[in-house]
Amino acid sequence: MLLNVVDSFNGKNGTETYTWWCRLVHYFGNAGYTLLVVALCLASIDRYHATSRNARLRQRSSMKVATFSVSIVTLISLLLSIPDLLYWYIDNSFGEPKCVNVSTIYSTYNMYFLGLVVYSFGTLILLIIVGVLTYCNLKNVQHASHPNRTAVISVGATAHTASMITRIPNNNHSIIQQNDTQQAINISKQRIDTQFSVMLILEILCYTFATIPQCIQFIYSQATVNYLKSDMTQAIEGLFASLIYVIACTPYCTSFYIYYFSSSTYRQNIKKILCKKRQIWPARN
Repeated sequence: MLLNVVDSFNGKNGTETYTWWCRLVHYFGNAGYTLLVVALCLASIDRYHATSRNARLRQRSSMKVATFSVSIVTLISLLLSIPDLLYWYIDNSFGEPKCVNVSTIYSTYNMYFLGLVVYSFGTLILLIIVGVLTYCNLKNVQHASHPNRTAVISVGATAHTASMITRIPNNNHSIIQQNDTQQAINISKQRIDTQFSVMLILEILCYTFATIPQCIQFIYSQATVNYLKSDMTQAIEGLFASLIYVIACTPYCTSFYIYYFSSSTYRQNIKKILCKKRQIWPARN
């Protein structure tokens, strides 16, 4: 993104000097972009498993599985970007050196597989399906938690009333208190899981709204590829393509704001970190 901004203002982005630098810039750029997209898919699948009422599915939401999945996805992202190390080179035929690629194989791979499957339609369909399933799981968990909480309160109240009437010590009172404490802990964990899931669903919605214009622009460009277009039409299409590109990049810089405004726990943690830093800095001075 930084190189694209520099190129838009200066006309050069530093990749015109060395071939190895030209290839590495595009390689790590595409690998990082692929990793971000696939990581969002993994996070959505993890939230679906964590909110499921199926115990076997919940077991898949663990740190061990997450570590293994992130390692595999990172490796896959690096492997998918290997063509960037092969097909980019510096061309001097434009009067000045430029980092370009003219391979039909690379263009087809980058456009139809990475652009269409990984970055656009494939990821979008997966996120929508998993997001809807996660939302349904959250609704089911909320409906199931209220009767359980009511039952615990009802049992405790009944036992206490019977003890007061009969003047017989209630031996089960401590057990009921322990169950009530455990129930409160479970409700607190469930509340945190719910906040995480809501944060992820909002991020999925942000990605969806940012990716749909890109999908529409891709369909339009493929449908009109053989049409003769005037200079004004091409300029307008170029303007809209640039705007759509900026919109498509917004989900990768809005995660903090989504988390901050949608989760009270996240806001509290941020405030604690800032307060600690305010206390530490004067002491160092």
